[in-house]
Amino acid sequence: MGRRRVLAGLAAGGALLPAGAARAATPAPTATSTAGGSDLPLRVVLLDVTPSAYSAQDPERSTVVVRVRVENPGARALTGLTARLVAQRAPSVARSALDDWARAPDRASITRSSASSDDVAVGAGALAPGAGAEVSLSLAAADLGSGAGAHLAAVEVSGDDGKVGVVRTFLVSAPPQVAPTPLTLLLPLVTGRDGSPGGLARAVGDRLGPLVAASSDPRTAWALDPALPAAVRDVVAAAEAAAAAASAGQPAGATPGGAVPTGEEARAVGAWLADLRAAAGGRDVVALPHGDPDLLALERSAHGPQLLARAVAAAAGALDDLGATVRTDLAWPADEAADEDVLALARGAGATAVVLDDACLVPDGDLTFTPAGRAEVEVGGSVVETLVADRTMSSVLADCADADQVVLVRQRLIAEAATTTLQRPSDPRPQLLVAPRSFSPVAGAVQALVADVEASGWARWQPLTDLLAAPAPAAPWAGPVVPRAAARAALPTAHVAAVDAELTGADGFATALRTPDGRPAPQLLAQQRSALLLLGASWRGHTADLPAARTRVEEALAGLVAGIGIVGGSVRNLAAERSELPVTLVNELDVPVQVDLVLKPRTPRVQLDAVPRQTVAARSQQRVAVPVRALANGGVVVEAQLRTPAGSAVGEPVDIHLNVRADVETWISGVVGGGAAGLLVLGVVRAVRKGRRRVDEAEHADLAAAPREESAPTGQG
Repeated sequence: MGRRRVLAGLAAGGALLPAGAARAATPAPTATSTAGGSDLPLRVVLLDVTPSAYSAQDPERSTVVVRVRVENPGARALTGLTARLVAQRAPSVARSALDDWARAPDRASITRSSASSDDVAVGAGALAPGAGAEVSLSLAAADLGSGAGAHLAAVEVSGDDGKVGVVRTFLVSAPPQVAPTPLTLLLPLVTGRDGSPGGLARAVGDRLGPLVAASSDPRTAWALDPALPAAVRDVVAAAEAAAAAASAGQPAGATPGGAVPTGEEARAVGAWLADLRAAAGGRDVVALPHGDPDLLALERSAHGPQLLARAVAAAAGALDDLGATVRTDLAWPADEAADEDVLALARGAGATAVVLDDACLVPDGDLTFTPAGRAEVEVGGSVVETLVADRTMSSVLADCADADQVVLVRQRLIAEAATTTLQRPSDPRPQLLVAPRSFSPVAGAVQALVADVEASGWARWQPLTDLLAAPAPAAPWAGPVVPRAAARAALPTAHVAAVDAELTGADGFATALRTPDGRPAPQLLAQQRSALLLLGASWRGHTADLPAARTRVEEALAGLVAGIGIVGGSVRNLAAERSELPVTLVNELDVPVQVDLVLKPRTPRVQLDAVPRQTVAARSQQRVAVPVRALANGGVVVEAQLRTPAGSAVGEPVDIHLNVRADVETWISGVVGGGAAGLLVLGVVRAVRKGRRRVDEAEHADLAAAPREESAPTGQG
């Protein structure tokens, strides 16, 4: 049925369409107000509708009051302005009629079978350029008739130029004695594209903080990326280390990823983590794989299974201290879209249940009602329990990011719940609402929405566990299929392969970097997890930024590798046949490293012994004496390469230049030996000559003394 025919039927009192068309006919995202830009000069913003569900029998809810703000964004004044509230008397019975009304052109009006308020002047009857005025309009509930459900309604502003502004909404009656529709709300707490301390702090302020605050009702479920609390803990720890280092006059610390957080950033993210833990108690939490990877992109790649296994392993235990009921067996593909191959991939990583939507798992077109948001999909002979998100209500929920849409969202969701309930009043079918991953609601909007929808009486909220426990209806679905838009949005296969290559390179380096207790070093784990974040669904629509993001990860890993090296130094002289070659290893990292030193002479003039594996302490140098045997004289270049225990090269090889002069030792020995012999001979000669002098001196002394001995007797005689 075309839109023109639908609108004509609405104007005549309401078209009766098969209720199942609410899903089958509206696979695209819906809207709470006119799709596209307005072609009317005035902007009309819905400020409030009270009560959110009226009752002619209840004096406190027997009058519907609609309050709007009328703005003139144009360049000319408009005069003769009045506003009125108009509503269709008969409630709508088709959910597709609600969507058609929300998307109707600005000129569309309810002209027959309608009730309307009195005309009320807007301001003083005129609005100057840039001016605005609030208007309050009233309508007696009795004027809407006795039918229960959602009535199409609008506030129309007219002037001297005719119709100049409109805002469409829904007026909903209180329910009769019916069972309310069970609703489950799933909110995403996922990592964004900027994982730096500053980016994390901005995400907390813009998106993550409001989402936690929006979860005041413990029945609201979370889909939580474990990378988030892990990143927050790193930021807080780095800030604390920086503060301690500053007090000791040392350089500031950094996160394992290399960034230095400010105190303000650390306080902001730390407070968010405390709020997260406080709100987690008693709540259903779906633990996503680390980084919330794009499952469709992984399925298209040969590296997909191993990358998903990495992401699951990286998430293990990250939420153990949350104090919530954490599920690790529920997969949530991007855009709630997957085919059997994607489901098989998820199942291979441990998922037994999945979140899809009714554009992926399409309801049978012959249905005259909205089926329960539960299904069972057979994949490879096994059943995957499936939660089927209502695409229409989920898309409406997304408009809570716009403050001017919040009241429209509330009225639309109550209208959707009422229409769904009335399709089969005695058969409540549970429905799932899933917010988009980029959801950033207006402060307080979701809390008020949850309370008001339940207060209307048409719906009640239930935990995710209850939805999973609900029985799946008997095969009302076709699929699963991936809609074309979702298929086009998947991350490129070449990008997935590039990330896998980066991780493979990091794996080779991992065997060198271990903490004293044998665990992988935090710095390397941080780089591996940063690479996994590049597979996140949040990168959809931003693929042009992926090469630069990969470069940053590559540079960070290269920075780790650059912290380990060999000191080149000057030319070494070898003057003996057997000697030692001194090689100095340097480690500038904060953890010890284990490396193998591989030495290869480029010419066969020397022979080098194998070097045992070396452990270099953190932030230190280590001298290694390598036994070497000279085989021939001449210059030799020895290529020195560090390798990890796994055999991966660490950095670039370093050339060590040797000057081999093995005969120098023989020459020196000869010279020294000859010199020693000469000294010995000289010593002997000197000793002999010295002995002779002593003999000669003794003989001369005897000859001189003889005459004196002979003169004594003569003198006596």
